[in-house]
Amino acid sequence: MTATPAPVRFGHVGELLKDPLIEEIIVIGGERTFIVRNGIKELVSVVVDAATVRRIADQLLAGTGRRVDVASPIVSAQLPDGSRVHITGPPVTHPDRMNIQIRKFVVTAADLTDLVERETLTHSAAKLLRHAVHNDATILIAGAPGAGKTTLVNCLLREVSPQRRVVTCEEVFEIEADLPDMTQMQTREVGLDGGAEITLRDLVREALRQRPDRIVVGEVRGPEALDMLLALNAGCSGLATIHANSAHDSLEKLVSYGVLAGDNISVPFLRRTVSSVIDLVVYVKRTSNGRYIHEILAVPEQLDVDVFTVAPLYRRRDGALGWVGNGPEAPDSWRG
Repeated sequence: MTATPAPVRFGHVGELLKDPLIEEIIVIGGERTFIVRNGIKELVSVVVDAATVRRIADQLLAGTGRRVDVASPIVSAQLPDGSRVHITGPPVTHPDRMNIQIRKFVVTAADLTDLVERETLTHSAAKLLRHAVHNDATILIAGAPGAGKTTLVNCLLREVSPQRRVVTCEEVFEIEADLPDMTQMQTREVGLDGGAEITLRDLVREALRQRPDRIVVGEVRGPEALDMLLALNAGCSGLATIHANSAHDSLEKLVSYGVLAGDNISVPFLRRTVSSVIDLVVYVKRTSNGRYIHEILAVPEQLDVDVFTVAPLYRRRDGALGWVGNGPEAPDSWRG
């Protein structure tokens, strides 16, 4: 009879999880382990063998309703403390090279005032964003993974009136906001019990049925872009994040994702819709010195959109976020 291995309890990885300064842990089974501390990635002297990585993965997913196996080799889940884990295993990876990536839930900023104190943005830029949220503007937050997009979403949601109904749609719960009338939904993979898959498209469509004042999409990266645009065109405001290389590029990405929704979706329609429903784009960037808002631009409504015309409001130059808009700096300048 083969003895059952004792509980791993995460071993050396557990010590990394306890460190409050570590934001992210990347375990490449049998090879190496990286951490991200203060936005900087570094190699640590922790090597976890393949069998232990497998057991750690199973322990991390216990109680999340998700699993990693040959049928589901790629999985994302939220841990009880709010951290997010992403696991990639065989047959997608080498049999001995299962990867575990843990983005720890680290409270870096509670509101826009905190971001100003951390020099992520300026007082005047925070005032503009606050005014935009109070006036139901739709804001798209763009940037690379780990740039601070979700943190900014959480800070902006602190500005939403408690009278507003908010519905959030995410692959994995990450958004944190204490609002009295907020419904949070996440996607579901095909269940072991045969339960149907629930996609982001399904969630966005369902969100519209709940009569929201604001729809929040945790990360737009596929055909759900069309459903989000249609929902925003129906009268509610929005808040969403997207991976992009610049603020302007994020608008083009929305169009590209919208095209994925079907063969009958025209690019001119998508461009007009994007320009009519998106009010502001905020581009966040991670550097060796930290995470910063790099650019804020307004998106005027346009009827003929071959190339998006945008109105830059703030841009970071020489390490400082400064006003670059036409006319005097004002909280309502995003209106155009």
